[in-house]
Parts: sequence; structure tokens; C-alpha cells
Amino acid sequence: MSYERATDDLDKVLGDVLGAAAEAQTSPPTPDEESEGHDPDRTVRAVVSPDGRITSVEIGPRAARLNSQEIAERAVAAINAALDGLSARTPTAFGDADLTARLREAQDLSVRQLTEYTESLRDSINALGRS
Repeated sequence: MSYERATDDLDKVLGDVLGAAAEAQTSPPTPDEESEGHDPDRTVRAVVSPDGRITSVEIGPRAARLNSQEIAERAVAAINAALDGLSARTPTAFGDADLTARLREAQDLSVRQLTEYTESLRDSINALGRS
């Protein structure tokens, strides 16, 4: 592999990695719709907006038999279910595994390029020493 080609390859890979890192830093698009969640017994219903704010919590009539701690636990379960539904619809910006693979490729290319460059310098120095 020539030095120029290795440099071009490394430039391309590093450009890809930088682009991937920039993508990873941008926040993913938010879903368009609210998300609804319930506790397992469907006693409490919670709705969250696309930006993650709780827009409503409804407590059903069956909750009258429950103590405040049980109602609070069911409300937490309903809100978490709504948030889980919201996050399930939100695409990830960039996969960590893909970014890691690109970084590994850049590392491998840079090591190869540095090795070839070092060998080229050694050959040049040896050639000068023989002249």
C-alpha cells in the first residue's frame, strides 16, 4: 500500500468517524404522538407528551379500595409504562456498536499507515547510509 493511498484511506475513515460522532451527539427526532401507559391492573392511566412531560394521570374507581402507597406505586408503574412506550418509538441517533467499529477501523488503518511510514523512513535512511 502506498503512503498516499494509506493517507487517503485514513482520511476517509476519520471523516466517517467524525461524521458518526456528530450524528451521535445530535438528539434523535421525537415521536409525534403522546404515549399512554397503565399499571398492570389498569387502575391508573398515565399519558406523557412527546417531550417526556406527564400530561395526565387518571385514577380509576377501583383505587378507592387501595391505600395511598399502593396508588402511588400504580401511578409510578403507569407513568413508567408511558415513558417506555415513548422511548420505544424514538429511534436512536447512532448505534454505539457501529461507532465503535468505525473507531476500531480508524485505529487499525492508522497503525498500518504508521508502520508503513516507519518502514519507508527506515528504508530511506538505510539507502542514504549505503550511498
